[in-house]
Amino acid sequence: MFNIIFWVLTLLSLALFGGAIYLVARALLKKLNRDQGTDMSALEQPATAKGAALKNTTLLKALTIGILSIVALLPLGIIMDMTSDRELLYNSVVDEIGRSWGEQQTLSGPALVIPYSYFVMQEEVSNDGKTRHEVKRTYQDELVILPKKLSLDLDLKHDFRTRGIYQSLVYNAVLKGQADFRLNRYDIPNLIAFDNQNARLVFGVSSNQAIDKVEKIEVTGDSVLLSGSLMSGTGLTTGGLEKGFNQGIQVGEASDFSVNFAMTLRGSQSISALPLGEQTLLNIHADWPHPSFKGLLPAEREITANGFTASWNISHLTRNYPQEFIKSNQSTLTEVVANAMLFEPVTHYGKIERSVKYGLLFIVLTFIMLFIFELGQKTSLSTVQYMLVGSAMALFYLLLLSLSEHLAFLQAYLIAACIPVLSVSAYVGSATASLKRGAIVGTMLVSLYAVLYSILQLEDYALLMGTGLLLVVLLILMFVTRHQPKNTVQ
Repeated sequence: MFNIIFWVLTLLSLALFGGAIYLVARALLKKLNRDQGTDMSALEQPATAKGAALKNTTLLKALTIGILSIVALLPLGIIMDMTSDRELLYNSVVDEIGRSWGEQQTLSGPALVIPYSYFVMQEEVSNDGKTRHEVKRTYQDELVILPKKLSLDLDLKHDFRTRGIYQSLVYNAVLKGQADFRLNRYDIPNLIAFDNQNARLVFGVSSNQAIDKVEKIEVTGDSVLLSGSLMSGTGLTTGGLEKGFNQGIQVGEASDFSVNFAMTLRGSQSISALPLGEQTLLNIHADWPHPSFKGLLPAEREITANGFTASWNISHLTRNYPQEFIKSNQSTLTEVVANAMLFEPVTHYGKIERSVKYGLLFIVLTFIMLFIFELGQKTSLSTVQYMLVGSAMALFYLLLLSLSEHLAFLQAYLIAACIPVLSVSAYVGSATASLKRGAIVGTMLVSLYAVLYSILQLEDYALLMGTGLLLVVLLILMFVTRHQPKNTVQ
């Protein structure tokens, strides 16, 4: 419905803009045709001195307008650079807020880590260097076991944090999950024994400082949690599990158990989960209506004006690492990830950059209108007047940039657009001594800025809308000049 309204407004704006250009050009051509038709014999003779002077003056004025249009690129370029600088400053503030509040979170686990000892027979040489004998040496390592089934439910509540005039989108997340582990008899070469009394459950969190509270860790089965053993860090260097916290647990040699857990944490921009289960079920619910999914796409998703819900059902066949591996093997678990980003469709800086790209077109079209009015008048507009009109048109983008940092974009746009619409239309009406011509210029500018706003809002159709605007201008100019008299040269 929202897009339909903008399409209707855009079509009406294009119609008003086209009508303004058509009426002005049609009136001018009639006047030129009438002036040239007063003396039919002049069409059969070489150009008179007066006609040649008029032609040279018109050519000079057109050349002047072309130069002024090129000069207009300078203030537009400066405004574009200012917009880029302000956007970089905004992004740096957002990153700084993210580091303070909580960065993009990647959740993994839980995984079960069981220490074990094993021996290696090594051949050694005696001190005299003559005899060799084997020595049995004992080493320590850890077995990492991923869950058989993993279920994760994430509930995100968005919020904003401000610093100065900037604000950053952040979220609070409530994580609830269950992991089912199935322990087997593992065939490890030269195994001495597992230290089942000092095993630990490892929970991977990419930004530890953003953990608010671990509300629950419960085990059902023969395994028992060790009281007072919730510790920061994981003790692993495995990619995806190198940061987080761990909980001590005593496990049996061949027993199955389940872990139920819940925690609250903070983050910004996006949240990800690693599918460590042989079968991983992931559900994300958020009250932000603009998600962007990366990595594995959700099997089901629903997006409304009040938020979104996404669900993943991921098999271990989508990845290349096993369900059990040795810590010293340095496995990496980040090759497959499910990611949901709280996406801001277009920041006001992005809209301003896109609007500045149409700045030269708007200035040129306004110059063309002034040139058409000038050709229909006995007095000509000066170069200074053209420069002032161009300056008023360029000032719109600077006003839009400064106002959008303090007001909603629509409010900033309306206030900034009033400056060129009112000033240029009043200036043209006074310079041409015609209230009607000033009203026509005002109508054209209102139509142009309405079209520009539609282009900025309908981001998926921005290129189509911009191309359509250029096409409408070209077709109208071709139509109104189709019967322009030709000069004959003898």
